[in-house]
Amino acid sequence: MEINEFLELQVNTTTGKGPLKFGELREFTARGLQNGVAVAPIGKGRIYLLFRKGEPEGAVMLDEHGILVGDKAVFLLKGGESFEFHTADPEAIDLYILSCRIFDKSHMTHNISRALPTIERKNEGTGAFVIRILRGQVPQAGLHVSMRTQGRVVGSDVTTPEGKAYFKVLFGDYDCVVMDRERKIRVFPVKVHTKGSEVTVDIS
Repeated sequence: MEINEFLELQVNTTTGKGPLKFGELREFTARGLQNGVAVAPIGKGRIYLLFRKGEPEGAVMLDEHGILVGDKAVFLLKGGESFEFHTADPEAIDLYILSCRIFDKSHMTHNISRALPTIERKNEGTGAFVIRILRGQVPQAGLHVSMRTQGRVVGSDVTTPEGKAYFKVLFGDYDCVVMDRERKIRVFPVKVHTKGSEVTVDIS
C-alpha cells in the first residue's frame, strides 16, 4: 500500500482526537507515548505527521501538486494548524516512517506558533530586509521564502511579481530558505546589518 493510501485509510477508518494545536498535540502524544497519525488541513491540501512513541518521526504533505515528505513537508508548517490524532499500529508506523522521516526537528518545538511569525520592531537593531529572487535575469514570483536563525523560522513571505520577499527582523546572520516551483529547497546565508537591506539571489 502506498503511503498516501495508508494515511487516508488510517484517518478515514479511525476516530480522531482533536482539534489540537501543535503544542497540544506534542503534549498529548508525549504524555501517552502515542503511536499514530496526526492530520491537519494546510492550504489546499493536508499535512500528516507520523508519531512513534510520542515523537513526530515522519511527515507527508499531500495537495493537488503531489506529495512532499520529511523535512520538506515539515517546512510548510505555520504553527496555527489544527490537528486530529488517529492511533495506529506501531509496526505500520515504523514501516511508513522509512519513506518520510523527519531529520531536522530543530523548529518542531512546543513554541512553534510563537516562533514562526515575523519578529516585530523592538529596538533600533530591527530593520526591514528585502530579498529578490531571480532565475537568470527573470524575477521569480510566487516562491515561498523564509528567514531562519538558530533553527527557528522568524519570518516567511511569498515573492511578488518583481521577485521580492519582505521581512522585518533583528540585525544579525540568517539562513534564507527558498522553495522553488519544483519544490526544491535552497538555503542562502544572509546578513542583515542596516535598515533597508536588500539582497538579490539567483537560483538558476
